[in-house]
Amino acid sequence: MQASLRISVVLCALAAAQSASAQDRSPIAAGAEVYQTHCATCHGERLVSTGSTFDLRRLRADERPRFDKATREGKGQMPAWGGVLSAEEFDQLWAYVRSKADD
Repeated sequence: MQASLRISVVLCALAAAQSASAQDRSPIAAGAEVYQTHCATCHGERLVSTGSTFDLRRLRADERPRFDKATREGKGQMPAWGGVLSAEEFDQLWAYVRSKADD
C-alpha cells in the first residue's frame, strides 16, 4: 500500500510538471506551432517558398506594423487571420518569424 501511494504521488507530480512545462513554452516555440498550422503551406517550412509568396526571413524588426497589417487584414492572395488568431498568437508568430530573420 505504501509503495502504491508513493507511485501515485510521483506520477501526479510528473503530470503537474509536464503541464506547467507546456504552459511555459517560449513565444518562439508557440509561434512555430502557429506558423506550421496557418502559414507553412504557402510560405514554406523555412519561411520561404519557391513560389511567389513573400520571403518572411526578410522582415526587419521595425516592420512589425507591416507584418500586423498583412497578417490581420490579408494581402493579395493571403487570407486575413485577424478573426482567427488571438493577439497572443500574433505576438508568438512575430517572435518566431523574427527568430528566423536574415538581418
